[in-house]
Amino acid sequence: MIIKTINLSKKFGKIWAVRDLNLEIDAGQIFGFLGPNGAGKSTTIRMLMGLVKPSRGTIELFGRDIRQQGAGVYRRIGALVEKPDFYLYLSAWRNLQLLGDLSGGISSQRIAEVLEIVRLSERARDKVKNYSHGMRQRLGIAQALLHDPELIILDEPTSGLDPVGIKEIRDLIVTLARDFGKTIFLSSHLLHEVEQTCTHIAIIDRGMVVVQGEARRLLGASDYFVTEIVVDDVEKALRICHDSQWIKKVEVKDRTLKVQIISADRPNLVKDLVTGGVAVQAVIPRTSLEDYYLSLVQSSDL
Repeated sequence: MIIKTINLSKKFGKIWAVRDLNLEIDAGQIFGFLGPNGAGKSTTIRMLMGLVKPSRGTIELFGRDIRQQGAGVYRRIGALVEKPDFYLYLSAWRNLQLLGDLSGGISSQRIAEVLEIVRLSERARDKVKNYSHGMRQRLGIAQALLHDPELIILDEPTSGLDPVGIKEIRDLIVTLARDFGKTIFLSSHLLHEVEQTCTHIAIIDRGMVVVQGEARRLLGASDYFVTEIVVDDVEKALRICHDSQWIKKVEVKDRTLKVQIISADRPNLVKDLVTGGVAVQAVIPRTSLEDYYLSLVQSSDL
């Protein structure tokens, strides 16, 4: 296990920013850490990085309590917290060289390797002031990779990016986990991107975990997601749906039924429709992490 928190809590004055937070992240996961503004995400990351001292609770990194490991444990971690800052009048190469010197020196070969990973090799000698926002974010990830860490912590890495930049960062994150064996801890507000990227998720609200687990299992088991079913006879299909035991809610738009149903029950509904004389022309799962997220946060009575 790469990260484990046990009743991790942080209090500022009379306010608990994080309260009894229990997280478990295994090696190789891309772990999405989600929650509304003020939920405690940034405070949690700062505690993981040793920048903020917990009020109570325990943090274990790489299987051991961080209080027993000393500052050396952070050599195994790379991080991009908020937006990266560089010397704009220097090249990307020179910036990475200087950052490497701060941690004891990084070889030219390693600098070349990380620039290749983030696809900035061809612009390595250009001044950072001429970089786009997306390129600077990728350079920020490059500096997090310099010392070849096992764990990478990314706080809102796609913030402010256009769709092309978002896809570049998303593809990079997947590559780091799949091809380089990195464990990724990713805080983000872009739920659609998290849905496409993360293997596991935790949703927190008011400093506490609302739900945590494998993304595919959580999304597949939820009845908050919409399945669109295109049929030839909407009225007949709607009557069958209202009588069905499988459905939580159904709406109609044109010739399409929008049904709230868990994935395991979709075949049962299709069977009911066909048996009832309705021609089913398409079944389109519209799983949405956003719907799931909002339903959990809004219903939370933490």
